[in-house]
Amino acid sequence: MHSASHNARRSGTRRRTRLAALLSIVALAGLFSTTVNGTTAQAQETDENGYPTWAAVEAARGNEAAKEQQIKEIKALISNLEDQAAAAQDHAREMTTAAAVAQDAFNEARGNAMYLEEQAAKAAEAAEESKKQAAAMTGEIARTGGTGNMSVELFANPGEADDYLYRLGMMDRVSGTLSVSYEQAQKDANTALALKDQAKVASDKRDELYQEAQQAADDAMAAQQAAEQAVTEEMDHRGELEAQLSVLEEDRAATEADYQAGVEYRAELERKERERREREEREAREREQNNNPGTGTYTPPPTSDPPVTNSGWTRPSSGWITSHFGMRSDPLGQWGYVLHDGTDFSAGCGAPIRAAAAGTISQIGVDGYGANFVTINHGGGVSTSYYHNMYPTFRGWGEYVNAGDVIAYEGTTGWSTGCHLHFILQVNGMAQDSVPWLRARGVNV
Repeated sequence: MHSASHNARRSGTRRRTRLAALLSIVALAGLFSTTVNGTTAQAQETDENGYPTWAAVEAARGNEAAKEQQIKEIKALISNLEDQAAAAQDHAREMTTAAAVAQDAFNEARGNAMYLEEQAAKAAEAAEESKKQAAAMTGEIARTGGTGNMSVELFANPGEADDYLYRLGMMDRVSGTLSVSYEQAQKDANTALALKDQAKVASDKRDELYQEAQQAADDAMAAQQAAEQAVTEEMDHRGELEAQLSVLEEDRAATEADYQAGVEYRAELERKERERREREEREAREREQNNNPGTGTYTPPPTSDPPVTNSGWTRPSSGWITSHFGMRSDPLGQWGYVLHDGTDFSAGCGAPIRAAAAGTISQIGVDGYGANFVTINHGGGVSTSYYHNMYPTFRGWGEYVNAGDVIAYEGTTGWSTGCHLHFILQVNGMAQDSVPWLRARGVNV
């Protein structure tokens, strides 16, 4: 995890270095360009972000060589913006998947520790019970089995000889049973000790993986933030750069429309992005209904939204709970007895998934098993994640959502037996049972 983060930072540094070098070339080109009458032009101007100003573009139009150089450099800047945005988005996707894999590893270790601790506790109880039984048997022998001097006992009570000899035989058999009981008590004690040691090792591993999962989540969030910044930078500057390029290539004076090109370009990109998300959501829903007829049917949104309680929380799905939080056997039969780190709701393929509380989209991606998911940060160390969605989400990273807002649609992507929502509640990075949490906040689940 740490090496990936380091490589990402180093890669980002190299990109910034290349961009700085590129901007230096642009500045030098402007410095040495000349006007039509042969006089030296004013040094090329750049804005506070290092991009060419309109004054510099107008100055370059007066000299063919300077204009060609300016065109070349603007094209290079546009290409660099594209590369940076694409690379940042690819890195964010990789880091998000890595964070999901790290969280899965932690959950597996946590489940293993829980299981061993449970088994160790049961073994300790069994050992204590065996010890009590052996002690009780010892007391019984001491109370009834003391035979004293056999000859004295037989001569003093000749009429009870048969009974006495019977008791001797019984005590012999009881003594044998006592020996077995003590052996069993010792075995149970050894088993309890061994399981306790194993549970300690497992809990140490769990704690180690918890730290790694937290670091991976932080790295993923930083990567997604960097990707968002790279895309924002492209949106902020590409429109203006292309307008500047158009003015130079067409060899005309810049108009007011050219100056406003950046604003218009951003609005157009946002419109296209919104349409793209809506289209992908629609196509995903259609694919889900066509490809999974046996795993559920599309459930239309309810006539009224689930109520948001005074606490600010609501039901993330209108469906029934099909599996609760806790240890269980893997339904696909691959992983044995494992921790189910969330609550499963099933309302049908394509049913809306809603934000359980207000917050900010902090992760969007695909986990190590191919499940689409989205995570909302609610503040105060509390977050919720929504898995197996048809498409991760049609919301944007960093977007604020209100409780009850639709953020995705129920699907069966990844490690899944059918369409459902796998809803995870985390408090300080630790998955919790969401049912008592929601009930404590007035939500009907």
